[in-house]
Amino acid sequence: MKVPSKQSRIQAIVFLSLLMITVWRLSSMISPDLPSQFPQKPIQIVVPYLAGGGTDTFARILQKSLNHEDALGEEFVVTNKDGGSATIGSRQVKDAPPDGHQLLCHHEGIIATQLAGVVDYGPEAFRPIAQTGSIVLLMVVRADSEYRNLNDLLQAAQKKPNTIRIGANQGSPAYFICKQLLAEFPGADFNFISAGGAKRYTYLLGGKLEAGIFSLAEYVSFRNSDDTPENDNILAIGNFGDKRHPTIPNVATSTEQNLKTRAENAYYIWAPKDTPDDIADLLARTFRDTLKSPEVTQELQKLSIDPTFRSGEELQKHLAIRVEAFQKISADAKTELPNFPIWIIGIVAILLISVIVSNIVTPNLAETSSPSSSLNNKGATFLGVSCLLILIAYVAALQFKIPFGIATPLTIFLMGLSISKFKRKHWLILGIIGLGFSLTLEIVFTQLFSVALP
Repeated sequence: MKVPSKQSRIQAIVFLSLLMITVWRLSSMISPDLPSQFPQKPIQIVVPYLAGGGTDTFARILQKSLNHEDALGEEFVVTNKDGGSATIGSRQVKDAPPDGHQLLCHHEGIIATQLAGVVDYGPEAFRPIAQTGSIVLLMVVRADSEYRNLNDLLQAAQKKPNTIRIGANQGSPAYFICKQLLAEFPGADFNFISAGGAKRYTYLLGGKLEAGIFSLAEYVSFRNSDDTPENDNILAIGNFGDKRHPTIPNVATSTEQNLKTRAENAYYIWAPKDTPDDIADLLARTFRDTLKSPEVTQELQKLSIDPTFRSGEELQKHLAIRVEAFQKISADAKTELPNFPIWIIGIVAILLISVIVSNIVTPNLAETSSPSSSLNNKGATFLGVSCLLILIAYVAALQFKIPFGIATPLTIFLMGLSISKFKRKHWLILGIIGLGFSLTLEIVFTQLFSVALP
C-alpha cells in the first residue's frame, strides 16, 4: 500500500481547511435549528450605509431607546455595512440564520435596487417586521449654487446632458426620482454619482456634486445655520412630498413647480425570510412600543421623521402597493439595466462558434507539416472549446442563482482538469486552487470593492 507523501498530506490538510471555510460561509443558506428561546445573544441591526446618514441616524435613535428600556433583555447593536448600492448589507441579512438575531434597517431602496437590475431579489426575499417611519425626500444643492429650483436644474441638464453630477446610488429611490424628473424634460440627463448620505453631503460641499437627493432627516442634520457662508452650507430646492413640510415651509413641492414627479419613502425593519412567526411578532411589538417612547418621538420630531408604524397583514398590503408604484416608475423611466449574464453567455457562445468554424473552414497548416503539430493543435482546440463550454455553464449557473461560493470553485476545478488532461494526481491541488481563489475573490469583491456577489 502506497503511503501518502508529506507534500500530499499538507495538500490534503489545506484542502480540508479551505473546504471547511467554504462550507461555513455557505451554511447560512441552510436553515439551522432555531433556539428555543429568543433572544439568546445581542441583536444586530444592519444599516447598509455609512455612519452619519439618515438611515444610520434613525437606527441609532431606535437602538438607544431599545437598550435604555432593556426591551428584550439583550443589547441591540447597530452595524454599518456600506457598499453595492446598499446590497452588501441587505444580502448579509438575507443570507443570515432566520433566528431574529440579525435585522436590516432599510428603506424602499430594497424595492428599487431589484427593479433597476442591481440585484435579483427584493422584499420577497425577507420577512418584513415593521414599518417604523415615513420620510420626506428633497433635492438639495450647495447654498451658493446657480440652481434655485428644480426647473433650473433640469433645464441645465437638458442643455448640457450628463454634465450635472447628481448624488444618487444606482437603483435607489433617489435614482428613480431623478429618472422621473428627466422624463419630463426630453433630452435631459444627469451624471449619476454613487454616494451615501454623509459622503453625498461631503461631495456637495467639496464641489464634486451639483445636487443630490436627501431625506429631510439628513437635510436637517447636515444643514448649518443661516449665517454660515453659502459655500459651506446646503439648500433644498424641491420637496417631492404632497405638501410643504412645516420644518421647511419655504421649500416648494415639485407639484408647485409644475412637475408631475412625486415621491415618498419609509424606513422598515426586515428579517431573514424564514424567521418564525413568534419571533417576528415579538420584534414587531418591541419596535411598536419603542416608537411610542416620548424620547424617540421627540428625537424623530427634531429630524422631521413621522413615526409611522405598520406590521403584519397591514404592512404586507402596504408593501404590495409600494412595489406596484415602483414598477410603474420603472416602466415609465425605463431604468432597467441590461441582463449582463445573458450578454456574457451570448458573447462566449459567439467566441465558441468562431473557434469551431475556424478549425473546420480554415486550412490547418500544422496538419500538413507535422503529425505531432497536428495532434498538439487538436489538443489546444479541445482545451479551448472545453474551457469556453465550462465558462458558459458558469455564467448560466450564476444566472440560475447557484451561489458564487459553489459555482466559482467548481468552475476553476473543471478548467484545471481540462488543462491537466484529467490526470488524477492534480485533483487535490486543483481543489485547493479553486477553493482558495474563490474565497479570495469573495473577500476582495465584498470587502475591498463593496460589490454584492450572487
